[in-house]
Amino acid sequence: MKIVCLLADKFEDIEALGTVAILRRAGIVVDMAAAENVPVVTGAFGTKVIPDVMMANVSETDYDGVFIPGGSAVPTLREMGSVHRLVRAFAAAKKLMCAICAGPSVLGALGLLDGIRYTSFPGTEKFMPAGLRVHAPSVIDGKIVTAAGAGCVMEFAFDVITVALGKTKSEEIQKRMQYHVF
Repeated sequence: MKIVCLLADKFEDIEALGTVAILRRAGIVVDMAAAENVPVVTGAFGTKVIPDVMMANVSETDYDGVFIPGGSAVPTLREMGSVHRLVRAFAAAKKLMCAICAGPSVLGALGLLDGIRYTSFPGTEKFMPAGLRVHAPSVIDGKIVTAAGAGCVMEFAFDVITVALGKTKSEEIQKRMQYHVF
């Protein structure tokens, strides 16, 4: 299983890095891609990331899924033609699509959440007028996983693992991380 994480400056640090770390614990390969093809991408709270790959070199055929973190980077991602093409290719191939916080608005703006259960950061629902908004930390609808925000990273990552590798693997990672064992 291999996922590409789309990063632009001002991505939400914990959403991107926390999710990537948990997915990697499960054995999922995650490449962090610089959407704007820059050598360093800086998070909203100053975390600097050296991307694994440039967006110009990302192809849907190389990945099983796409992950879009939230933060102030999302309006940039939502307007990028290269992001539109890539996300539409993932949707057409019925591959895993994951987005957290404002990230689901990228999917929504492309009409990919029409008739789909989703959650996102409050206020972003204007980008998914035909989506079925659910008030929950994380929501799975088929191969689409969405989450409400930074405080929901754990639930989101475990849901992504459930969809990608199965419930047993997700539960194994939760136990190894001591998630809600007390």
